[in-house]
Amino acid sequence: MREKLIYQRKKKIRKWLYLFLMISIIVLVFFAKLFLPGFFKSLSIFNLKNVIIEPTDYASIVLDYISLPEGVNVLSINMPEIYSRIRQLYFVEDCFIEKHLPDTLLIRLKIRKPWVLIVDSETIVTMDRNGYFLPAGENFVGWVVEGIKAGSTGERSLEQGKIDVLKEIEQWYNYYRIASIFKIDKISLGDLDKIELKSWQESIYIHSEEIEKQMAVAKEVLSDCRKNNFPLEYIDVRFKEPYIKERMIQQ
Repeated sequence: MREKLIYQRKKKIRKWLYLFLMISIIVLVFFAKLFLPGFFKSLSIFNLKNVIIEPTDYASIVLDYISLPEGVNVLSINMPEIYSRIRQLYFVEDCFIEKHLPDTLLIRLKIRKPWVLIVDSETIVTMDRNGYFLPAGENFVGWVVEGIKAGSTGERSLEQGKIDVLKEIEQWYNYYRIASIFKIDKISLGDLDKIELKSWQESIYIHSEEIEKQMAVAKEVLSDCRKNNFPLEYIDVRFKEPYIKERMIQQ
């Protein structure tokens, strides 16, 4: 009987000790969460000394734009705010920000890449694959596209349907390796029922539906024309039977 009472007493003591331990841990965690951040933020060891921006070509522009206060504590930096600011730069598609304690901020930029050259009346801009307009660089190499309204730098095109058609043309043009026999220089998307793919003196006419099928037919017809040295002005593959227009050669 006595042994049973001793066992129950020990069990009760262990229970209270366990409860006390749990309460102590909760209190310690609460105070640590409440006071430790402020303590660490007051330590000069965490003051920002290095901001690494990749690619480095954009470092000065980004640093000027985000305007981090001199000597700011790394732990105090508002990451979502910095991210939001950087994303406002027209040439940034996305960015990744990391704090490297004790004193470094690393910013990796994903830069928008020009995809096509948009020619709209007297306005010339480039556009990335997501439809954002970028400045037209002197050394740009790629397709010239007419029929998409050009916008200001950093704006996004509202003509997503035409952009989707352009992507599909690119997809099947590459898939069928048409570039080896017909190098596209210019694409006219002014009329989606009569899209012109232009290569120097030759053209291919397609419409915006069943592009894969039309590109396959175009590849076959082009191959035959090249094989037979046929002087071509244009191929129209919009209909069931493709139409081939001979180019008149001046004597």
